[in-house]
Amino acid sequence: MQPSSTVKISKTFFPLQTKLKIGADFNSHLGVWQFNTSWEDRIIGGRLIVAGRELQYYKTWMLNGGQGLMGDLVTRLCLRAAVDIDTMKAHARFGFRTERFMPIHISEGFNWARKFPLDPNGNLSVELKANFAFPEPEIEFSTENHKSFVGMGDIEMNIEELNFCLEY
Repeated sequence: MQPSSTVKISKTFFPLQTKLKIGADFNSHLGVWQFNTSWEDRIIGGRLIVAGRELQYYKTWMLNGGQGLMGDLVTRLCLRAAVDIDTMKAHARFGFRTERFMPIHISEGFNWARKFPLDPNGNLSVELKANFAFPEPEIEFSTENHKSFVGMGDIEMNIEELNFCLEY
């Protein structure tokens, strides 16, 4: 267990049917501040982000592949448009990717993330991100005494991040 620790500070505003979030993250291991902003449009559901010198707009749609033979397929449509703030050059990308829903392999592990509030207003919280992996069960049956045996190993838990969040 060697989690990275980050202090996350953010402020959220709701102007003109949108959600504007301004924040800064301090990585205590690296001693680095990372500033971030996002602006979510509640009408059509996209995100407006400032990344470096670019103003970027993201929108993602998920389309189900249907039932039957292809019932476990989903198609993700992605739109990304950006404007370079210095040169005012714009570009856009539209793409799609077909993905198959796969069952979770518990022996390989699954990710878990949760925020735990530290005050009644929910402004201060601890964010925990971890990975859990379960062992593959061993099942034996004895023909001599007609008994079965089920064996399990250790559950592995890896805490990847432990973050302190201050949100207003």
